[in-house]
Amino acid sequence: MLALLVVALGPLIAAGIVHGKPMLTGGDHVSAGVRIEVHAADRLAQVNDLIGSVVNEHYWMPGDPVHPDWYDRFLGRTITAVRDLAPANGRKVAVRFGHTPTDGPWGRDGYHWQAAFDPSAWATSIDEFMEYIERVGGEPHVAVNFGSGTAREAAEFVAYVNGTDPNNPSVQLRQQRGRAEPWGVVHWIIGFEQYAQWETGHRGDREFDYANPEAKHGGDPDWYGKPAINVQDYTARAAEFARQMRAASPTPIQITAPGNNWDLGYWNGPEASMRALATGLGDSVDGIAFHFYPANAPYGETDADLLGRPETFSDFIDRAEILWAQYAPRGKKLHVADVEFNNNSSSNEQTHQLVNALFVTDTLRVLAEKGVGSAFYFAISAAEGNGSGFTFFEKGDVRNLMPSYRALQLVARHLGTDVVRSDVFRGRLTTATGGRLGSFDYPTLTSLASLAPDRQTLYLVVVNKHLTLEQTAEIVIDGARPGGEARFTVLTGTSPAATSADVWLEESRQPVGGLLSGPVTRTFPPYSVTAIAIPLASPVPPFTRG
Repeated sequence: MLALLVVALGPLIAAGIVHGKPMLTGGDHVSAGVRIEVHAADRLAQVNDLIGSVVNEHYWMPGDPVHPDWYDRFLGRTITAVRDLAPANGRKVAVRFGHTPTDGPWGRDGYHWQAAFDPSAWATSIDEFMEYIERVGGEPHVAVNFGSGTAREAAEFVAYVNGTDPNNPSVQLRQQRGRAEPWGVVHWIIGFEQYAQWETGHRGDREFDYANPEAKHGGDPDWYGKPAINVQDYTARAAEFARQMRAASPTPIQITAPGNNWDLGYWNGPEASMRALATGLGDSVDGIAFHFYPANAPYGETDADLLGRPETFSDFIDRAEILWAQYAPRGKKLHVADVEFNNNSSSNEQTHQLVNALFVTDTLRVLAEKGVGSAFYFAISAAEGNGSGFTFFEKGDVRNLMPSYRALQLVARHLGTDVVRSDVFRGRLTTATGGRLGSFDYPTLTSLASLAPDRQTLYLVVVNKHLTLEQTAEIVIDGARPGGEARFTVLTGTSPAATSADVWLEESRQPVGGLLSGPVTRTFPPYSVTAIAIPLASPVPPFTRG
């Protein structure tokens, strides 16, 4: 969650070229006849666990002898709101257990799953997390401690959660604690940001770094002197974690390991890091994770900078895929998963504002079109009165939904099972300052199109990221015939800086389809998200490719 910064592709961006491809130019201008074309039969990707968030609380169980107020003051209050994020496509809302402190920050100790069973410990147990998952009807994604833990500890954790062998001590412990049947958790994550010095285990010379033989708990003897600062040592150790974790689960599991920062700036940059990750982990894990916090001095911190960076992230994902393909074993395709994101690595005013809701929506567009496996907005909860922006609720008040929650919910309710191609032509471009990297241009009107499970509803989410001007566009649908009444829901507010009290939803309906009807024309207000549900006269036929 502390991810920022090193600018490996900075010179290319500053020169206006990424991957040999010219970037948009032209500043704040527009041509006549804006057009959104949706190709309903052209599938881009399957929609995965894109609607998700991170649990970062410690108060849990009813009757907790140390913290009896957990339910009223903390996560218990969030259950209804988190449950309401379940997407329209029938998938569950994804909830991730663990974040950077799981590994330990700045050389301090991290999370140890058995120690969390001590009722006096300031830590969340996996039992308590799974109780929360059951209450919200969520899909669990569970992280293990890489920074100050061991592969054996991680494997025992998996056995506690998924194991069935009655002779296994971890299984016996679970049963003694009152849970007879395994939970069968599918999604597992090996640590978080091992590429960066703030993560325990990165250096190997601090009191809990696993590679330090003088570490307070003894470190990890098999890896003395081999910290994660060296990407080859990191991938070898992560591959060992994956091997032992899989062996501990009688049911198949999916494992994701941290890749690089979103801009591929660490571990000696894009090519060196992706070569090491592809060759060292390509056969061992199912996905590579990226964290996306683009508001910082190198990339710019204005609203316009923030709203342009999902396009930049898209370019970096493309770059990672190209490099991975060069080095991965047997041509194994890069699968991006566990994308954690928010505007900034530190909570700030922008995190509370409508502009962040636009950023969240446009980031989800990019992740959906790229077929990303899972994504997690940081984060779910805050104590009452806490002014953090890393929550869904203003000052911890579950009745006061922050703009980013409303955006996530709006996308969830307009997200199908398959992303189909949609293109915006002649939309307005704008120029952002771009921080230390220099100015860059990007399109301010973007669209995400997807089909409902029955293939008879087309969802279209349009973001007008322009901070002052509305944009009117003709919506044209190819490969399907609308029929019925489309529902429009607009998320907007008094200004891009509007907070929850000054942000609202507007709903309207409009007939579409029929022999005499033409394309739908719609005006999109500045700094707004418009979600459209369009009924189709007949289901879209099965895809023949994609």
